[in-house]
Amino acid sequence: MKRRSLMLGAAAGFGGLVFPLQGFASGRGPAGTPIADITLPNLTADTAAPVVYYAPTVSSEAMLHLLKAIDPDLKGRVGIKLTFENYRDRAVKINPDLIKPLVSEVKGTLIDSNYFDSARNDTASHLETAKQNGFDKVGPIDILDAEGEIALPVHGGLHLKTFITGAHLANYDTLISIVRFKGHNLPRYGGTMKNLSICLGTPRGAAQIHSGGKVTEYYSSAGQKTTSEAMADAVKAALDYKPGRWIFFNIIDALDPQRRDSCKEAKNIGDIGILVSRDPVACDQAAVDMVYGFAPNEEVRRNWEEEHFTDTLSAAEKIGVGSTAYRLQIVK
Repeated sequence: MKRRSLMLGAAAGFGGLVFPLQGFASGRGPAGTPIADITLPNLTADTAAPVVYYAPTVSSEAMLHLLKAIDPDLKGRVGIKLTFENYRDRAVKINPDLIKPLVSEVKGTLIDSNYFDSARNDTASHLETAKQNGFDKVGPIDILDAEGEIALPVHGGLHLKTFITGAHLANYDTLISIVRFKGHNLPRYGGTMKNLSICLGTPRGAAQIHSGGKVTEYYSSAGQKTTSEAMADAVKAALDYKPGRWIFFNIIDALDPQRRDSCKEAKNIGDIGILVSRDPVACDQAAVDMVYGFAPNEEVRRNWEEEHFTDTLSAAEKIGVGSTAYRLQIVK
């Protein structure tokens, strides 16, 4: 298929101002944004670091501005990797109305793989769950393992030799990951890295990750450190399978913390904004820096990071998935 150009900008009514790259030695958040008063430990001025684009509002227009800023080369069929959640966790799902204009703009198909829980453990149940949560009104839906699986090779991983995902992944030429970033809503933080590993894998692929590659037919935990490293392996396999074809969004909006952890000081920090990058590690690291930057002190911040297993980011950097250092570019 021919390359498609985004018809954004003034003619489409989505201007979007892109401000100069930010990367200060102080590591402070940009003035005039919701993160102006926090420290971003991994923000850098190093021009070799990947760019994370940041819109300090949460809106459909902001998503379109960010898409224009990153200037994607939208070749062929576009898959939008979401997690449709389940009915129990619908309070933490992405708002379908928020993403609908972007999905329409790129003519995307919403994609996800089946999972362990009963609301998503087979294609029929998963499609019904997606419908109950309103995603059928956003665009066409494709359950990636509806017609089987593929085992992606893992080159240079820490634990996995292969990563099992849905066979339909082969049908997509451009892939856009969109996540509602969860800092305190799950035992493990929920962002881009999880969306491309545990949530991209089939139940057998998720079992691979949790067990460090030991089993595929049932859930067995090899421990949180091994799981973190195996997640990095899985993301590497996904990126290597479609090299240069991925874009990553993290939506950081007003979520009430769920008490599944010991982060007693955590609170709803309101809408922080939306991030997009071509580097999944940088995109997640920036989100981690922003969300955990609201900790009352540095000791609590470190505890939050340990509690939610952000070590998957350093593991991913170690095997060449991406960079924990990033530059920040404001898009309004």
